[in-house]
Amino acid sequence: MSQALPPRRHYRPKPHETQATQLPFVRHLPQRGQPHHWQMPPADDYVDACAYGRECAAHLAQYLKDNPDRHSKGLLGKIAYDIDFRDPHHARGYWVGFFNYAEQLMVLGALRCDVFQHVDSVHALQRAQVAKTELEGKTPGRNS
Repeated sequence: MSQALPPRRHYRPKPHETQATQLPFVRHLPQRGQPHHWQMPPADDYVDACAYGRECAAHLAQYLKDNPDRHSKGLLGKIAYDIDFRDPHHARGYWVGFFNYAEQLMVLGALRCDVFQHVDSVHALQRAQVAKTELEGKTPGRNS
């Protein structure tokens, strides 16, 4: 492998560290008011880019594992939004490796539970949160 992988680490929260910018592929860019969630080094080789993408998916999984309160905040959607899926060059390997490994991790998680029973519990939790919000006179989905 000619390209160095990002160093492995834990993402246990520190008082000043809860942002996804700790991830090796998330950066603040001066021309953008919010972090860019897919900043990769130049890719010289498709296979190496796939390996780097897998490693980044592992970093994301470790980040979510170490910060369980950060899930369901749309991070995966922000990553997907910032990826240029039209890039026909070796950089395509970054997102191919990333999403293929993310799928493997999903399978591992799904093997550990009844996914439909789990999603039913998530639906019930959301219904309870909406009912509580309505009782308090707040509009669901807004910080009132």
